[in-house]
Amino acid sequence: MIFYLFFLLKTIVFVKNVDYFSKFNSGIKIACIKKVLNKGFEMRITTNTLYSKFMYDQQTTLTDLNKVTNQLSSGMKIDKIYDDPTIFTNTLRLDNESNSLSQVLNTAKTAQTFANNTDTTLNDMTKTLETFKTKLLQAANAENNETSYNALADELEGLKKHLQTLANTSINGKFLFSGTAFNTKPISDDGTYNGNDKRIKAKIGSNIEVPYNIDGANLFQGIDRDYKKHISTNIKHFDMMKLNPKFVVSQDGKLYIDKDIKAHDKNAASDDDPVKESLSTNSEIRMLTGVNDIYDSNNDEYSDGTSYFYLQGRKPDGESFSEKFSLSNSATIEDLIDRIGQAFGNTPTSKAVDVTMNQFGQFEIKDTTTGKMITDFNMIVSDADRTSVDELVQNGDYVVSFMKSDFPPLRDIATPSAQNREFDNRVFTLNSEFRRVDTEEFAKKTDTIFNVLGDKGLNKANNSRDILDHIKFTGKDTDGNDVDVTLNVDNTTTMDDLIQTVKDNFGDVDVYLEDGKLKIVDKTIDEDADSKLEFTIDAQNNNDDSLSMFSRIDGITSDKTKFNVNGRLVISNVAQVDKTTQIYATEETRLIDVSGQDNIDGKRIDINYTDKDGNIKRAYITLRDTADANGHFSTFTTIADDGTETTYDIYDDEGNKTPIHDVTTITQEIDLVTCSLCNKTHITKGITYKQFDDVIGMLVSDNLPASNSVSDYNKAKENSEEFVDVGLDNGKLFVNDKKNANTNIQLEIHDHDTDSYDGKSPVFTFNANDAITINEAKVDIFHQLDEIIQSVREGRVRMDGDKNNPRDIGIQAGIELIDHLHDHVIKKHTEIGAISSSLQDTQDRTNMLIVHTESLKSDVIDVDMAKASLELQKLTLNYQAMLSTISKVNGLSLVNYMK
Repeated sequence: MIFYLFFLLKTIVFVKNVDYFSKFNSGIKIACIKKVLNKGFEMRITTNTLYSKFMYDQQTTLTDLNKVTNQLSSGMKIDKIYDDPTIFTNTLRLDNESNSLSQVLNTAKTAQTFANNTDTTLNDMTKTLETFKTKLLQAANAENNETSYNALADELEGLKKHLQTLANTSINGKFLFSGTAFNTKPISDDGTYNGNDKRIKAKIGSNIEVPYNIDGANLFQGIDRDYKKHISTNIKHFDMMKLNPKFVVSQDGKLYIDKDIKAHDKNAASDDDPVKESLSTNSEIRMLTGVNDIYDSNNDEYSDGTSYFYLQGRKPDGESFSEKFSLSNSATIEDLIDRIGQAFGNTPTSKAVDVTMNQFGQFEIKDTTTGKMITDFNMIVSDADRTSVDELVQNGDYVVSFMKSDFPPLRDIATPSAQNREFDNRVFTLNSEFRRVDTEEFAKKTDTIFNVLGDKGLNKANNSRDILDHIKFTGKDTDGNDVDVTLNVDNTTTMDDLIQTVKDNFGDVDVYLEDGKLKIVDKTIDEDADSKLEFTIDAQNNNDDSLSMFSRIDGITSDKTKFNVNGRLVISNVAQVDKTTQIYATEETRLIDVSGQDNIDGKRIDINYTDKDGNIKRAYITLRDTADANGHFSTFTTIADDGTETTYDIYDDEGNKTPIHDVTTITQEIDLVTCSLCNKTHITKGITYKQFDDVIGMLVSDNLPASNSVSDYNKAKENSEEFVDVGLDNGKLFVNDKKNANTNIQLEIHDHDTDSYDGKSPVFTFNANDAITINEAKVDIFHQLDEIIQSVREGRVRMDGDKNNPRDIGIQAGIELIDHLHDHVIKKHTEIGAISSSLQDTQDRTNMLIVHTESLKSDVIDVDMAKASLELQKLTLNYQAMLSTISKVNGLSLVNYMK
């Protein structure tokens, strides 16, 4: 009994320490006391039990002390995952968010550095272009001579090279304007762009990417959809009546043109000297065209002559047109402008184009809608009503040109005649020009006939190319006597022999070549007198069949012109443009998407070419949507010299014969998985430019299919690729000779219906004597700068088709173009500025989010140091109290309670 009382007293002493009691095992303690009191010492409390309890409480207190101590030393609430999984999970999530934000911040900083460098470079570009324009204005407005023009051109060339240097800026080994091709120098010395059109993107969030570069494809060769295409004719025209006062007569106060004024025994209305006087829209048509008026000898009176206008071109929407109309000589140029507008689709209530005439008599056409790149135009005028340009040349009709390009024309005219309606009745000129076959340079007297006309010509009677045997000259001499003389031709016969034959047989004449034109001067009359001379030239085979071996003069032809040849490269001048998207065609573009008409079933495209070995050949492509009697869809056909034709199907990559439009077929086939019958859809794509280019490659490389089969077609295509590359460069068809630095290849492609004015219009144009493009949505900065510099070097203030390099745009047009280029670069500068600002905003926002995330993480993981310190003090006191209590309890004995 005394033993139990002893341990009860020790227990009571133990629980007297309130702090300890309140902290450690209070439930157990109270339960023990209750049991002792209620059961009258029935429960036995051993020393081992109390010892175990003391050890447990001591360990728990030490653990808590250690935890608080670690928190104070590390500053974090937990040290191990199991300390508190919830805190660890939240901390891990916030750490991940913080790291992601830090990565976004670093990415944004890197991107902004790149963007800022781009911004700085573009700023330098805009300033350089501003300086370029200042120099250009100086060239246009100041009185300059050849030396000063060359000096200004040299300065502009220096500015262009500086722009090229800026274009090739690299930072940390990465070119700014190469797209994603960081290691590729973007601009070559010739201004060619070598990079790609891809954007570099910075990932600044989940599924959020921001481009931070300006790729060179869009910077140097981009499209501005807010610009309108602006084209112009390039031959200057002045008042013909003021230029030729000797041929102007007056009747009842009205002036007429009479080129036979002496024959009609009339006097000129004035003795004024010739002057260049600008035309206006109120000027009469005769003042522009110089077409002769009509003299009625029976009534001794004049009436208005008729001017016949021949137009071809393409409307802004891509539709092609070919139109002939007539205007009375008393109509005004304003009437002509209205008719040109109508050809482009203008109506009384709406306009597709604005047509104007500048002070130099050049017609300018500008789209009324922005972003289009197709509008094109060519015009000639004559005093004759014919169904084709060929007839104008053959009949020796008076023709006035509005465009000149110096492109070598196709030799496909037979028996051209000379005309003398150029306000000098002494001078007869063929509407044909003589060029060397190999170089297309203007012929000289010493060139052989074979070198100029070739040794073979087309016999249209049987479609063969026959050997030239002789040239026949017919007409009348200066005395009116009939002439019929023949010049036999062999490989030693020269142009001088031709000239001498004319001199010897056509009376008192002078004969010479001037810029490829054969001119015959009647020396027996004055310029305003009537000449009896007539002249026709005819190249014939040994059967006296006429051969088509003569070309039109440059200003008369439209698109029967040869591609430009430069070293190994042969390239066209007309870009193929998708009508719907108004962007340049690519290899995958279908021909129907570019065609000037929607229905081109049966359309024929003629190809005249010289192959890689220098052999002159012919071929044509026929486009079909439905198979012909022989099962052909689209085909190409070669024509041998004897007229024999061989036709080949054009196949796609899957071996299908190719239609014009896409063809969808549905077949029923067994599904190998379900073994059930199902419908399968197959689409055969319409013929593309890739297939068109493949055909051109096979022709010019002289690699034709051995038979009309898929396998031989593919083999011939593969073989051709060893010799030539054929493709589209900014929409322009090119052939690159892989084997020869100076290629033999020549190429001329035209719509079979070109130069026809009988209701048909050409739907495809590859190379043409068309209007000069002053401005359009598309830019090609360095090549356009080259054009401007060339105009300055030549001192060409306005474009002028009668000078060398007739397609130069001139300084005035260059000013309009440089404004566009400057605006284009400013747009890109603004774009990169916005990107840079956006990236700065991203950094600011990310920094804020990082701070917020770190604050949240601190709330989750960081220890409240003040609170932890108080907790440490409390635990320390409790631990000390516990030790003190244990010491006192262990020190008790029964002796302490005995009296």
